[in-house]
Amino acid sequence: MVTEMGAHLQSSNSEVHGLALLFHPLAMNSFRHWMRLLFASGGVGRDAWFRGAAITAASPLWAPLRLTERVVYGRRVRETRIDPSPVFILGHWRTGTTLLHYLMNEDANFGSVSLFQTLLPASFLSARGVLGPLMRHFVPAKRPMDNMELALDLPQEEEYATCNLCENSLYVGWYFPKRMRELFQKYVLFENAPPELVERWKQVYLGVLKKATLHAGGKPLLLKNPANTARIAQLLEMFPNARFIHIHRDPHAVFRSTQRLHRSVYDMVGLQQVGDGEIQDTVLHIYRELMGRYLDTRSLIPAGNLVEVRYEDLEQRPIGEMERVYAALRLPGWEAVRPRMEAHMAAQKSYEKNRHVFTPGDIARVRDEWQFAFDQWGYTHPGE
Repeated sequence: MVTEMGAHLQSSNSEVHGLALLFHPLAMNSFRHWMRLLFASGGVGRDAWFRGAAITAASPLWAPLRLTERVVYGRRVRETRIDPSPVFILGHWRTGTTLLHYLMNEDANFGSVSLFQTLLPASFLSARGVLGPLMRHFVPAKRPMDNMELALDLPQEEEYATCNLCENSLYVGWYFPKRMRELFQKYVLFENAPPELVERWKQVYLGVLKKATLHAGGKPLLLKNPANTARIAQLLEMFPNARFIHIHRDPHAVFRSTQRLHRSVYDMVGLQQVGDGEIQDTVLHIYRELMGRYLDTRSLIPAGNLVEVRYEDLEQRPIGEMERVYAALRLPGWEAVRPRMEAHMAAQKSYEKNRHVFTPGDIARVRDEWQFAFDQWGYTHPGE
């Protein structure tokens, strides 16, 4: 997950940069939602005033599409049933969740939330024929930070859809990074959250999933959302029979890569400025709390409905690991999907992942803050 969402739609070509701002995720969604976020977040920073002005001017232009969606699809969405329950991919950002998601997306038995849906969650069913061809010109073929494939119809994190619909989402923090830790505590951990706030989150989230299910023709959903790693209790309240795949990775690589992720997203779609020191503190805090909550709540998942994957094993033996996942979760159709996964991995042979350099200070901070993860999954520190 790198620079997901509107960051993908920013162009380095100055001639189209202004037009690309029309496709900033907040510019494509409700003006009322934009105003709520703007006032709740203390406004935009001085360096982002033009981006903020463009969002203010562009967001009302999309209202007819949202109205059309409610009229044409509203009843069908409300009546859509999510059955069978989804399969949830969990894991901290930069642990290989996208690799796993793309690989399992080769299974035609699954539906998903697409990048296009996350950008236009209130109107994508109505807008796909009109805006899809136009927006493809603003979506690069590769993700800017890690060169993974990118396209409007590829699966995406549904957290992006929720943050474009309501304020109850961690990913509002990509736009307003000064609020990232506050949003994490409130809408991921639900710390001291009143029941009505949790219920509001559930209803918005359920609406996103119903639209995706309708679009997928009723197929079970395969969902990847790192924020859900700490929401197991809430997900099980909604989907008691849900199945879960958790992926983990060497914490040192996660630390460096996640810092880079934050800086890249803030620079491209953010509306406030934060320093590198604050980013580092936020990354350390969120990993500790997110993974701590996961370890505390994974026992709530019924026996046989959770499988854990080590990123390094998936990278080295992708087909063997996927066969293990399918067997552990009793997912049908392995023999049919195996050739498609093999072809997908063969097409990725030229892919080169980012390399990270770890300073003594990095190693010390990660050791101090995240030693529990090394102990839990058997990772070691450089030099050990």
